[in-house]
Amino acid sequence: MIEASLNYLRESDDALVTTLIGGVLLLASPLLIPAFAVLGYVVRVLRRTADGDDEPPVFDAWGDLLTDGLKAFVVTFVYSLLPLAILSVAVVIGIGAALVGSGDGGLLGGLAGGVVALALTLVALAASLAGLYVTPAAVASVAGSGRVGDGFAVGTLWGVVSKRAYATGWLAAAAIALAGALVIGVLSVVPILGTIAGFFVQFYALVAAAAIIGRTWTDVRPVATDTGESDPVERPAV
Repeated sequence: MIEASLNYLRESDDALVTTLIGGVLLLASPLLIPAFAVLGYVVRVLRRTADGDDEPPVFDAWGDLLTDGLKAFVVTFVYSLLPLAILSVAVVIGIGAALVGSGDGGLLGGLAGGVVALALTLVALAASLAGLYVTPAAVASVAGSGRVGDGFAVGTLWGVVSKRAYATGWLAAAAIALAGALVIGVLSVVPILGTIAGFFVQFYALVAAAAIIGRTWTDVRPVATDTGESDPVERPAV
């Protein structure tokens, strides 16, 4: 699975051009719109691989690309909010505990606040890991239907992320992301040029990881039921 995903983009006729465009967009991602374009490309990879198409997409139809990227960004951002909120509360309590411990509240009050802050930090870490685990499935769900709401269908997503096949695919994708991060770390030793090269490595690793999730989604995605309504692909995106 990992080997096939690493060759996914490389075997494309447009591999060099696509990687160059993706790396430049990541380099300019602080401007947000380029980041949406990269996320839109990831959505295309998820959609194609989930449908059994192993031909990597290209950067075209930029309007649709940005729309898909914006949907993926919304899903990713929302899943990151809870851990950030809990961590913010932990920081505030930790600061308060330090002030109490050094003031009239005494050591006991400061210690109690510190314990609460530590507990909230651990909860935030757990929530962050859960978010990282669920987010790929949520984005893949949105890629398949085009509806942002499907990224937050808790019951449906639980039926996906609780499967062993999804856990295996997620771990493989995480291994590629980690390997990419290590390569980027090595490249960063070289001033400027190494840092710039890292963006292209990051894009390549991101696409490879997305290919794994897309292929995994083929096996774990919910089976559509016939409700007498039109095909979900033909419904207006919400």
